[in-house]
Amino acid sequence: MSEAKEKIKKMCELQNQLDEIKSEMAGWSGVVQYELNGEEFYVVYNSDGSCEFSEGKHESPTFTIKASPDYWLQVLDGKEDAIAGFMMGKYKIEGNVMEAQRLAGVLKKFQGKI
Repeated sequence: MSEAKEKIKKMCELQNQLDEIKSEMAGWSGVVQYELNGEEFYVVYNSDGSCEFSEGKHESPTFTIKASPDYWLQVLDGKEDAIAGFMMGKYKIEGNVMEAQRLAGVLKKFQGKI
C-alpha cells in the first residue's frame, strides 16, 4: 500500500471523527475514485459529512483522480496545490471536475492532522 493510499484512508477516519471536517463536507455526497499507479480504491462521501473508504473500483464514481502515488502524497502534504497541479497536467481528473474542486478545499483542512 502506498503512503498516499494510507493517508487517504486515514483522512476518511479523521473526517468521521472531527466535527470541523464533517460539517465542511455535510450536504455533499459523491464518490471519489483513485487510480494511483495500479492501486484502485475509492471514498464514498455521505451527505451527513461521513465517509467510507473501500478497495477496488466503484461502478459510477462522481470523478476519478489518476495520479502517481508520489505526486498525490505531495498534494496531501500541502507541498503541491491540487488545482494548479490539475491545470498543469500533473495528474488527471475524469468525470465531474467542478465537484473535484470541493475536495481540493477540504484537503487543506487535513494538513497538520495526518
